[in-house]
Amino acid sequence: MTDAPGSTARCPAMAEHGSALVGAVVWVVALLVLRPSPLEVIWAKFLLLLAPLVLLPLGLRLARSAADDGLDRPWRAVTLAQPPAALLLGGAFLLPQGFTAAVLALPWLATTGLIALLGLARVRRHASGSMHALYIDAGMVYVAVGGGWAVLDRLGLRPLDFEPVIVLLTAIHFHYAGFVLPLVAGLIIRRAGGRAARVAGVGVIAGVPLVAVGITTTQLGLPPLLESVAVWLTAAAGMLAGWLQVKLALGPGRPPLIRCLWMVAGVSLIASMALAALYGSRFQAPLAWLDIPWMRAVHGSANALGFGALGLLGWTLAENRPGPGVTEGAV
Repeated sequence: MTDAPGSTARCPAMAEHGSALVGAVVWVVALLVLRPSPLEVIWAKFLLLLAPLVLLPLGLRLARSAADDGLDRPWRAVTLAQPPAALLLGGAFLLPQGFTAAVLALPWLATTGLIALLGLARVRRHASGSMHALYIDAGMVYVAVGGGWAVLDRLGLRPLDFEPVIVLLTAIHFHYAGFVLPLVAGLIIRRAGGRAARVAGVGVIAGVPLVAVGITTTQLGLPPLLESVAVWLTAAAGMLAGWLQVKLALGPGRPPLIRCLWMVAGVSLIASMALAALYGSRFQAPLAWLDIPWMRAVHGSANALGFGALGLLGWTLAENRPGPGVTEGAV
């Protein structure tokens, strides 16, 4: 007996959406029980866990639907591995740093590694074709770096003598700026097209690793200008992507809910990236009030909840309601 047409595509979609729903329930219950303050380090842990529990399953479904890659078996493996690995990572953050917590985090590193391999396989298939898909593929590769830094955080390791909070924030960076932002940039390019969208995509893909390199060179005692320039580049690309998403929200024929979700996501991204640009300027024009706890509370929350959660929900709802846009050949 053969599958009905489209059934193989619908099953992973149902699994990914179901995983996101279960993850959202787990995340909200933990939030209500622990009641973390946005100014405490535990809030950063909640922001990190929102990605594996909710945003990755939503984002992976969008990534798969953005291009026909013919890689059904690897996608099936990712779909099966993601939910338990995300829950185990959540358990890892309930424990003190050490060997046991790191062991619980290892399945998430393995899952993000599998996602990265899938992204690399897609890059080979899309190298001479869909530009928007290449940006999404890059995000799938970057997320494995986030998985690696999550394990380092649970082990309690401090590479290059980074502060513990920087290790955690690096894991967050590669889940959000590394995965969600390139994904949305690719979706915007597919939907809107045009030079501005391409510039935003290139800036995002270049900026994510450059920020990591800049922070590392500063930690090594080199002049902090590279870090500042990398942050400014990423922030500018992010703000451009946010503006393009607002434009999409204001376009004709958008259902009110999708319009609202895209609008909130776009404005959240613009605001959070403006804060990132200010923070990146701290070496040239320091602002006493703009410290790491405040950035966690405002910049991190805007990225995770406004841009990430609500934005991906909007894109998920829009997936079966394609609006006006350009074809890939015009991009």
